[in-house]
Amino acid sequence: MKQAAKTYYKNFFLSMALYMVTVLATVYYLRHNEVAMWLQVMLVLIPVIPALMALKAELTYYRSLDELQRQQAMEAVLIAFLVVAFGTFAYGFLEGIGFPKLDTIFILPIMTFAWGFGRALTARKYK
Repeated sequence: MKQAAKTYYKNFFLSMALYMVTVLATVYYLRHNEVAMWLQVMLVLIPVIPALMALKAELTYYRSLDELQRQQAMEAVLIAFLVVAFGTFAYGFLEGIGFPKLDTIFILPIMTFAWGFGRALTARKYK
């Protein structure tokens, strides 16, 4: 495994572990304490910090890729964007006829899943 990949995995999984800890800690704290609205806002946004750390790890790793790997990664991002964009667009019509509302918090996990699907498709294309 290349050094860039090792660094990426270390930084990404560290940020995800920190993300899980901050989500659990802030939810627990807010469920068991009465705090002012401004403090609630600050507390619920704390998990965004490790998520941004994961984003930085991803960007750093992307910059280490060669041209073909970058092309595959960008095609996967395009596939994910299109799947999520058109999927949420279509689901918006379904909400109009009574389907449950889609909370925006689910869009990033859906996008990540779609990106993984796109990576699998592009990897097969270039074998």
